[in-house]
Amino acid sequence: MPKINPFFILIIGAIAIAFSPIFVRFSDVDPIMTAFYRIFISLPFFLFFSSFSLIEKVKFPEYNNSYVIFLVSGIFFALDLICWHWSIKLTTVSKATFLSNLAPIVVIIFSLIFLKERFSKFFYLAALLSMVGMFMLLGESFKFYKSQFIGDLLGVLTAVWYGSYLVTISQLRKKYNSTSIMFLSGIVTAIILLIVSILFEQSLIPQSLFTITIIFLLGFICQFMGQSFITYSLAYLSASLSSLCLLIQPIAATVLAYFFFQEKLTTIQFFGSALILIGIYIARTKYEK
Repeated sequence: MPKINPFFILIIGAIAIAFSPIFVRFSDVDPIMTAFYRIFISLPFFLFFSSFSLIEKVKFPEYNNSYVIFLVSGIFFALDLICWHWSIKLTTVSKATFLSNLAPIVVIIFSLIFLKERFSKFFYLAALLSMVGMFMLLGESFKFYKSQFIGDLLGVLTAVWYGSYLVTISQLRKKYNSTSIMFLSGIVTAIILLIVSILFEQSLIPQSLFTITIIFLLGFICQFMGQSFITYSLAYLSASLSSLCLLIQPIAATVLAYFFFQEKLTTIQFFGSALILIGIYIARTKYEK
């Protein structure tokens, strides 16, 4: 185990990516191109900080079959960002956040069926409490509108792709450092996002200094810091446990929505947040034991 508790690193990463819907909403660039800038801007930071040995250096795989896993992880993350960024634009921030955070269910099912992972009754209790808490936190705003159907569907697909991405990088972390995973898979993700954006979008270049600043913060805070911390922690925590702990993200997103969009926190949302934290605490305590 590292000197710094991996749970702490994971939580910091979750809080960092909670800023992403705020930044995406403020961007005047189309959603997929915004996602491309998010990845593209983060890539030089990996090379810069690794050159000073502040983070581990990028190491290229020695075996060709390893490149396939890097390729798949990059594809999953590209699909995740495409669905996530468009979901934020086409439905409410709360619903997009709620649906995308169904990822733990995807990870748990995948781990049970394909990785043959077994969970204790305490983990299932923690998962149940956390999911109920998330529904209380964000489900209040979940009203179906035909005009938001596509955005809602994209939110569900976000959970599928992000859950798949977490499982993939958790397998990569058994052999490769987080810098290598983020950099190499990031190149794949950036290429896919750029191609899709050029084919289907129109607003590709930031129109103001404000948007340039927002996109820079999205790349540095959400991608370089947030996703890197999450990837790093997956060497020490299972994908299932990590996905559950990442439910701290909707709590952080709700708090941020209060400050940026004046969305008030109700009593039900408060108790929902408490249930999520209790679930994470149970999962963490039983894991450490």
